Amino acid sequence: MKYLTVLVYFGVLLSFTQVAFCGDEDRLFYDAVRAEASGNLDQAIDYYLKASKISHSANLYGNLANLFFKKEQFGLAILYFRKALLLQPRNSELATNLAFAYEMAKIPKSKEGFKGSYFSENTISLWGLFCTLIFWSGLVLLIYLFFFKNSKLMLFNTTVCWVILLGLGLYATNLSLIRQTELSREVVAHIADNDKNSSGTISLRRFAGETNSENTTVNPGECLIISLGKDENTKQHKSSDGINWFLVRSKNGNQKGWIREDEFGWIINPAPRT
Repeated sequence: MKYLTVLVYFGVLLSFTQVAFCGDEDRLFYDAVRAEASGNLDQAIDYYLKASKISHSANLYGNLANLFFKKEQFGLAILYFRKALLLQPRNSELATNLAFAYEMAKIPKSKEGFKGSYFSENTISLWGLFCTLIFWSGLVLLIYLFFFKNSKLMLFNTTVCWVILLGLGLYATNLSLIRQTELSREVVAHIADNDKNSSGTISLRRFAGETNSENTTVNPGECLIISLGKDENTKQHKSSDGINWFLVRSKNGNQKGWIREDEFGWIINPAPRT
């Protein structure tokens, strides 16, 4: 019995030691898990959001997305599923949950097509490797043909094929780079916390400001691209009431307008402006 008591005290001491020395993000994460288990979803979301300002993980973002999904805030659910998949792009469970969130938000599945599938932001490393292999293997082959073979036709044909393949590889790398750059400006629309609009949509206005008429509307969960100004910085404007507005467009370019900063979330958080 004496040994059992010692073991119990030791276990309690060990648990307190782990809590005392764990990081703030771990403490907030476990506080969120306990709040969710007790049914307090709002408090759990608050803890997860605080933890996300300290560290980033697919597990954290996935849990946050699931909570927003339970609260039927599908725009925010899609945002955090996208953030989670950015960290774990091969996670099939996250991909399935994201697809279900799109379905519940009544957003049609985007058709990436050939260009979106093979020249996405995730393929830039693959195309870079392809260009490297084509360049050096082709160069070695051309040197061999030039010095050790007498066939000018073979040398010419090989040179043409080498240039074509290298050009295609560079073109593909450039497309992937453009998509990767665009991803840094991609946002997801969602209903603002203090929004009194009962329509369930987000207005894209003709000009920055609440009093301006809407140009079009988008549904919560739709992906938008922040437009760039002539100085290659994001096009934004602060209205007289102190609200930041951003000029955005849909991914297909058919919809365009100004949106309030609290009506969207960044997939990749931008670096603070100096």
